[in-house]
Amino acid sequence: MPTIVIVDDEREILEPLEKMLSDEGFSVRAFVNPLRALEYLKLHPVDLVIFDIKMPELDGLSLLQRVRAHQPQVPAIFLSSKNDDADQLIGFSIGADDYVGKPFTKQLLIFRIKSVLRRYAPREQSSPKLISIGDLTIDRDRHLVTWKGVPVSVTVTECMILLSLGERPGVVKTRTQLMEACYQGNVYVSDRTIDSHVRNVRAKLKKVDEDSNCIITVHGLGYKIII
Repeated sequence: MPTIVIVDDEREILEPLEKMLSDEGFSVRAFVNPLRALEYLKLHPVDLVIFDIKMPELDGLSLLQRVRAHQPQVPAIFLSSKNDDADQLIGFSIGADDYVGKPFTKQLLIFRIKSVLRRYAPREQSSPKLISIGDLTIDRDRHLVTWKGVPVSVTVTECMILLSLGERPGVVKTRTQLMEACYQGNVYVSDRTIDSHVRNVRAKLKKVDEDSNCIITVHGLGYKIII
């Protein structure tokens, strides 16, 4: 039974959401106060967090950044009453896995939650557990990435992009193919979402090695990874 923490300062949204997720079989902890949620998340590992973006004491973006210090790999979904591209890009840049605008339907949110959880679930497969491309190594099962032996902190979504590219070095993967690798099911995300994830990966690699340049943009097509 996956454990989900939801944080929203609007009780009229929080309470029905808590009931809806409980009825779906999830173990749910709901908080109207983001600071109390943070204290809980410092001590308790969970399977997913769902944060409203606009909250008075601590906004969802800042809350996720603080949570990442204690649970670096916890998947996150943002809720927002404002379908703002800037909010989405900031959210993805700090490691959010998905973004759902208010108002949302029960079916949509449950679908997005299950899609994110599937991406984090361990997989049984015949593919190699470790993929090495030059200085880059990707551990498929543990979602760990290293560059020249130095760990690179990536989200599971970012790791899935690297895996999709790394399985066939030098082969161009379209944004659609990368979407399919990251977002199982009929979940639509824009090209800019994939571009944002790729920018994040490049930036994280450059923090480890300023000369790293293994992900190449092929204009009009997509991306490829080179040795």
